[in-house]
Amino acid sequence: MKKLLTTVGALAALTFTAATASAQDQTAITLVHGIPGTTVDVVVDGAVVVDDFQPGTTADLTTYAGQTLSNVEVLDSSDDSVVIGPIVSLDIPDAGNWSIVAMLDDSGTARLASFENNTTAVDAGNARLTVRHTADAGPVDVIVSGQRPITNLSNGQSQELILPVGTVSGAQLAPTGGDPIVDIGDISLGADTNTVLYVVGSEDTSLTFIQQVVALPAPATTTTVASGETTTTVADGSTTTSSSTTSTTGPSTTTTTTAAVPQAVNTGSPIDDNGTSIALIAIVGGLVVAGGAFLARRRA
Repeated sequence: MKKLLTTVGALAALTFTAATASAQDQTAITLVHGIPGTTVDVVVDGAVVVDDFQPGTTADLTTYAGQTLSNVEVLDSSDDSVVIGPIVSLDIPDAGNWSIVAMLDDSGTARLASFENNTTAVDAGNARLTVRHTADAGPVDVIVSGQRPITNLSNGQSQELILPVGTVSGAQLAPTGGDPIVDIGDISLGADTNTVLYVVGSEDTSLTFIQQVVALPAPATTTTVASGETTTTVADGSTTTSSSTTSTTGPSTTTTTTAAVPQAVNTGSPIDDNGTSIALIAIVGGLVVAGGAFLARRRA
């Protein structure tokens, strides 16, 4: 018999947006479930902190920021068999925007991994796309418009692209250097967002994708008036004004070049905690993250 203790928080349905007031100065910790076909309970030192956690849902763990969790287990809700753990000691980041994911490694073993979400502002008109490999599969390439802006992405790694706001259509996933094996579908990129796309599932059965949308601060805007004063508005709404006596003899030209398929930035492997990575676990048949409830209860 299981006894419900407290309701700690709730999850946003469908696409999850983790809002940040400015770049990396507000803490947000999100748990993502990406293990196929397995509803789980997340247990900390005997207490159930996430109950009946469905694949493809998220839970808010921000209340645990900066804490060290003891005896962490992820158990199958149907029979209490161990899916992940026990983890003797698990450190939760104390600052920044993080996703903790229950995922499969490239041998099919379930594990926890932690990824820090990049909340740095991008230029106006652009958005950030982060692709994370959290599936039981070898290295992969992302194909867009016949090009491969992301290559050799291994299990547990992330790469980023800066792209124009809008829809990326016809994206595909392929084994590194090989032919496409699955369509990603359309990816909607909103202004001032980091859209995190998780590759989940198994290469032997099926690969699919989920997305998490993290809000970014608005870029600074600069306005020059006739008097020569320059006013800069930053993300928090404050302004600064400066004067300049510099003049030019010709017209001023600003050129912005946006590559159709920019080069990726490899953000590296997830951070391990005492040999056990914190996990990104999200499985869903499409680009949505369903809502889930963040609960705490105790097992009798």
